[in-house]
Amino acid sequence: MKRIFLLSSLLVLFFAVSACAPKTFVKTLESTWATTELRDDITYDEAWNSVVDTLVKDFDMEVLSKRDGYIRTNWLYTWTGEIDQDYRVRVTCKFSPDRETLQMKSEAEYRGARGWTRGYDTRLLSTLKSDIMGKVGRTTR
Repeated sequence: MKRIFLLSSLLVLFFAVSACAPKTFVKTLESTWATTELRDDITYDEAWNSVVDTLVKDFDMEVLSKRDGYIRTNWLYTWTGEIDQDYRVRVTCKFSPDRETLQMKSEAEYRGARGWTRGYDTRLLSTLKSDIMGKVGRTTR
């Protein structure tokens, strides 16, 4: 009986420890958009290509619409550095109609006992803003 109790306790502890969202996960129903103003010396085609090139290094693309200025990646289950079927992230980017600004957001979902919890990943958003700003951006807001 002690063995069963010990085994049960260890399993509960294992799932409690392994089923924690990363510290960079922020629970929210709606992710916030980060805005980058594009440099004056860069064309829309150059900006589009730079953003896509930046994203495809880590993500597979789900939606690419250059005409509409819209990009969304597939869910990535390895953002934490290892495969984690209970945590996933993706990126959405959209250019303004005048092609002078780029908005981007990170989405994250953590699967707990009650299903998926929506939010965003602060590390992903910070990394994304930094990488894209360095290639096409003028300022951030």
